[in-house]
Formats: sequence, structure tokens, C-alpha cells
Amino acid sequence: MTEEKKNAGSTPVVIERNKSDKGTRRNRLSDIQESEGHLVRAVRRVTNAFDSGLDAYLEARDASIDAKGDEALAELPLNAAKGFRAAIEAVAPLPEDLVNAFYPKRARELAEDSSRLVGRMVDFGRDEDDK
Repeated sequence: MTEEKKNAGSTPVVIERNKSDKGTRRNRLSDIQESEGHLVRAVRRVTNAFDSGLDAYLEARDASIDAKGDEALAELPLNAAKGFRAAIEAVAPLPEDLVNAFYPKRARELAEDSSRLVGRMVDFGRDEDDK
């Protein structure tokens, strides 16, 4: 039996689908992915700060050893402070990264919309003289 005779009585099933617009399609995990990106940036910032602080300390320590030899140990707190300062400078934007990670753009937009709504509700019913 040939394929034509097998399928002679059956009608093909056609499924039509409307494609969504490119701009309106939204990934359900985009908020989570955005937060994850901010967390990764924060972790990277901390590790880079640690690295730059350690580099600054080692450079200051080597300069102390070249200048003072065995007496360079007396400058340990000063050299550590230089390294700590470099680390703090590198990690300064960390709080912003953490806020962005736990309070994503969509949550900020929802908070703005709700505050506008509350403002309109409070303003509703007031006369021009009350404002």
C-alpha cells in the first residue's frame, strides 16, 4: 500500500500561531537574571578590591624594604593602611550593586506606580482651596 492511499481520506492538521511582537515578549526570569547579574558584579567588585588592596600593600611593603631593609617591619601598619585604602576605593560602589540586586528595576517601577496611585487617592476629593 502506498503512502497516497494511506493518507487519501485524512485531512492534514494545521496549527496556526500568532507570533508575539519582538518588543512585547517578556522573559519570565528577567527580574531574577537582572538580580543575579548585579550580585555577580558585586562579588567581582569585592574580589577586585581585595586584589587591588593586596597589590597596594605589597608595593608599599617592597618600597619599605628597599628603603629601610630589616627595619621595614616597623612600617607594617602604614603599609597595611595603604592597602586598605586602595581596597575601600575599589569597593565603594558595592552598596549600589547590592541595592540593585535586591531591589530590581521592575520593583522600583511598581513602587513608583503605587506611590503615584496613593498620591492621587489622597488628593481625590480635595477642593482647590485645600491644596
